[in-house]
Amino acid sequence: MPGWPFQRESLPNNVNKKRFVNLGVRGIFFIALLLITYGIYIEPYQVETHHIWIHDGYLGRLLGKKVVVQLSDLHIGKVGRRERAVLRTLARLRPDFIFLTGDYVQWNGDYRAAISFLSQLKATVGIWAVMGDYDYSRSRQSCLFCHEEGTGTPSRHHLVKFLRNTIEQVNLPGGPLFIGGADMAGEGLLSSAAGSFLRGVKGPAIVLSHNPLSFEYVNDEQRVLLLAGDTHGGQIPLPSWLLGILGWEKNACYSRGLFEQNRKKMFVSRGIGTSHFPIRILRRPEITVLHFRQ
Repeated sequence: MPGWPFQRESLPNNVNKKRFVNLGVRGIFFIALLLITYGIYIEPYQVETHHIWIHDGYLGRLLGKKVVVQLSDLHIGKVGRRERAVLRTLARLRPDFIFLTGDYVQWNGDYRAAISFLSQLKATVGIWAVMGDYDYSRSRQSCLFCHEEGTGTPSRHHLVKFLRNTIEQVNLPGGPLFIGGADMAGEGLLSSAAGSFLRGVKGPAIVLSHNPLSFEYVNDEQRVLLLAGDTHGGQIPLPSWLLGILGWEKNACYSRGLFEQNRKKMFVSRGIGTSHFPIRILRRPEITVLHFRQ
């Protein structure tokens, strides 16, 4: 403009790029902070009731009108708001069967809170459980799940029946239901006895195991439903190839959900608590309600 004493100068391209990069870095940092805050303080306490439908003629006839619930990986440090939310949901569901698939305590944690939680579980037919690797982190304390302290007398603190490579028969109006449990060894591995037990299971049966890799021991031609946990659904979404590289085979192969191979089936729960890192993102804790159809 004629007579105008000032001219507007454009900023050099490198200055614009630096500003853009700075804004991008700040945006990524802000989003990461939001995700971490959400993953630590919000999602781990949003306990979901997850309904799963399983087609099986025999189990459908036996359990079609029953309320069957699976809980896994509670990792209880204290009976806090997450655990109280689980107990409230169970009170509304009024389950006939509760199946527990291990890891009730934190690593080397206090067992009293977990036993207090178990003492509040109720089911009209019964409650069956197996232990996980965290439950064996203090081997002498792990005995408290099954027995009174210092004795061989069964625990009077709860109604849970712990299974160690054994199978029980429950007689129902429609016929017998067989419920088995495979035991863990150290470091999250199956014991050799558990492997032998799983290979010998005859269906139709429901078998509990903490480690989902148990599925590979069960005969493909047996009508067995395996209930497992341990993976927490990964706690955060990671691709299976990366999980395999990291050596987390069970997460890479069986992170969560329903799996079928010939006649055998398995459901892997995302669990309730957390381990290693107290975070969940897109992997909400879950109470699983199993529905059986003929």
